[in-house]
Amino acid sequence: MVKLRHLALGTALALLSTPAFAADAVYSEAVPSPVGVGAAATPVYVWSGPYAGAFVGYNSANFDQSGGASFDGDGFVGGVYAGYSLQTDRFVYGLEADLGGSAVDADGFNVATGSAISADGNIFGSLRARAGVAVDPFLVFATAGVAASRNEVSLNGLSDEQTSVGYTVGGGVEAQITDSITSRLEYRYSDYGSETYDLGNTSVSSGFDEHSIRAGVALKF
Repeated sequence: MVKLRHLALGTALALLSTPAFAADAVYSEAVPSPVGVGAAATPVYVWSGPYAGAFVGYNSANFDQSGGASFDGDGFVGGVYAGYSLQTDRFVYGLEADLGGSAVDADGFNVATGSAISADGNIFGSLRARAGVAVDPFLVFATAGVAASRNEVSLNGLSDEQTSVGYTVGGGVEAQITDSITSRLEYRYSDYGSETYDLGNTSVSSGFDEHSIRAGVALKF
């Protein structure tokens, strides 16, 4: 009788402990929540592809005449630009061209003739390489290439136009406003070779360099 009582007690204890083990088993098999659920997604900015835009800016120029004389001028500029970018991780590189019109006016004194001389900017353009580092949503870039500018020099009522060719270097910051629109702020320094202007009985050889600050907006395709 005692053995039967012990057996019945052991069986009862075993049955009572079964739900606890089952609960533990169910608990240990619970599926964890996916990692990152509820976390904000980090935006990904793509800088590669073609783009085109427009810019406005302000130029400060210095013209160097033969004989050591020089004169300064400044004015507003504006135009269009277009390019194509490639991207490798955070490194962005490509080619860009621009074409614009200039309202730069410069006035000075010609030593050889003792007369006032002036120079006016007309059209200009460049073809450049561009490279930068993406720090989303910004792109910090540098640029360099060949540049050309068409200018008119006037002396004693006579004028002549020539195209000067040189180089341009600079850099800036571009920002992504939307997936397809970017804006930029850029500085450029350009140095142009000397050209000879035929002004009647006088020929003036003049080159020039200029500093430019530009702001632009572009559409990515």
